Amino acid sequence: MIPARLDSTRLPEKPLQDLGGAPLIVRVLERVRRSGSFRVVVVATDSLKIADAVRAAGGQAVITSLEHPSGLDRVAEAAGDLEDDVFVNVQGDEPFVSPAGLDHLVSLFRNPDVVMGTLATPFPENEDPSDPNRVKVVMDRMGRALYFSRSPVPHGSGVVGAIGTTPGATPGSGRTPTALPTTGPLLHIGVYAYRRETLFELARLGPCPLERTERLEQLRALWNGIPIHVAVGDYGSLGIDTPEDLERARRMYREGRES
Repeated sequence: MIPARLDSTRLPEKPLQDLGGAPLIVRVLERVRRSGSFRVVVVATDSLKIADAVRAAGGQAVITSLEHPSGLDRVAEAAGDLEDDVFVNVQGDEPFVSPAGLDHLVSLFRNPDVVMGTLATPFPENEDPSDPNRVKVVMDRMGRALYFSRSPVPHGSGVVGAIGTTPGATPGSGRTPTALPTTGPLLHIGVYAYRRETLFELARLGPCPLERTERLEQLRALWNGIPIHVAVGDYGSLGIDTPEDLERARRMYREGRES
């Protein structure tokens, strides 16, 4: 599932912005299709304009309510017509999302104890951890998220970002992870996976105070005691949040660095 809303305060009509000759939402669709883990890929949107762009590119789109507070809620509405057991929510502004990362994320669900998962990568050297548009995550030694924040976490320099977790390891496997060989925070990538019942439970619970404060939908799960397992690897991505991000992405396409 790729949730996409037309309205964006920082980047008007963001999903329809041109990226290398195609709308941003179509570039996201193309990346997700490169993963071999999905039976079907659907864009869930509040906009006929977005749906038309997706369908023109040969994709599937469903129209959802205008009133959803988050992409999670939009995905839950669209998922109601499907019978699948696991749903993956790829944010509609992730045109460089890693197909290998998506496969890794889905593989976590071989463990029946995993009910929700997400992706993270060691913070790239050219990214600023203090940038509130770059979400950080801290994990426990078994690869479960402790917290997500727009602020730099964990505090202090030279601190292991994923406390005692190996990048690329499969969290929740029952094996004791080893120490992460890099320092600093982990960059969260805007991708989530849920078991069917967990997705609908989160939609029913609605936004929580932390979610509203940080403007991060995944905090709804932690607030309500739902564990999030994190698949960590070299899954560098660039979420498009600002005009500057979009120009950087366009430059990457011009230079042939989109793959």
